[in-house]
Amino acid sequence: MNAKMVWADSRGKVIALLVLLWLAALVHEFRAGFVISVVFAVAASVGLDTLINWIGKKTTVVSLSSVVTGLLIGLVFDPFAGPVATLTACAIASLSKAYLGAGEHQHVFNPAALGIAVSSLLFGRSVAWWAASWGMLPVVILAAGMLPVVWRLHRQWMGITFLIVYYFLTRSISLTFDGTVFLFAFVMLPEPRTAPMRGAWAWGWGVLVGLLVFVQNLLGYRVGDPLLLALLVANLYSFFIKYGYEILGYARR
Repeated sequence: MNAKMVWADSRGKVIALLVLLWLAALVHEFRAGFVISVVFAVAASVGLDTLINWIGKKTTVVSLSSVVTGLLIGLVFDPFAGPVATLTACAIASLSKAYLGAGEHQHVFNPAALGIAVSSLLFGRSVAWWAASWGMLPVVILAAGMLPVVWRLHRQWMGITFLIVYYFLTRSISLTFDGTVFLFAFVMLPEPRTAPMRGAWAWGWGVLVGLLVFVQNLLGYRVGDPLLLALLVANLYSFFIKYGYEILGYARR
C-alpha cells in the first residue's frame, strides 16, 4: 500500500490527523513519555493485530485500523502508565477486534475505548486524553480535520448531535468546545465498525451517547471515564439491537 492509497482511505486521513494532534501536543509540552507511550502503543497494536491475524488466517497484512487504534490508546491513555498497562490496553483492543463481533467487519465494542477503559480499571491509571486537553488548538485541528472525513462517510451528525446534547446538559461552552470532547465526538464516536448509521441512528447515535453521559453524572456514577463508559454501553446496546435475535436463536438450538 503506497502513500496515495493510504491517503485515499479515510483511516489514512484519521492517522494523519492524530499524528498532527500528537505533534501539536509535543510542541505545547515536550516530555519523553509523550513520545515513548505513543510509539509503543502503535507498535504494540500493529504487532498484536498482525500476530492474531497470522494465527487465524496465516496472513501478515498490516491494517490501517491497527495504527488508528494504537494512536488513540497512546494519545488518550495515561502516558506514564508503563509498558504493561499500555500493552494490556492494546491486547484487549486486538482481541476484541478478533473475537468479539459478528464477523470481521462488525465489532461489539470500539476497540480502543474498550482497551483503555479496562486497562485503566485494572491498573488504576487515568484516562488522560492528554494530547487533546491542553487548549483550543486541538479543537481547531480536530474540527478542521475530521469534519470533512465524517461528512464523506455520512457520519457528521453523530458528532454534531452529541455536542448539542452535551452542551444542553452541561450548559457550558467551555466544557463542550474542549479538545477531549471533540476527539471523542469526531474520532471515537463515529467509528465505522461499531457505530450504526441506518435511519434515525445517523443522528440518534450521538443523542444516545450524550444521554448516557448525562445519566452517569445524574446518578453520581463514577466507574472509569464517563465518555468511554457511555460509548461502550451504547456499543453493546446497538450490537444487540442489530444481532440480538440471531444470538438468542443460536443459543436456543
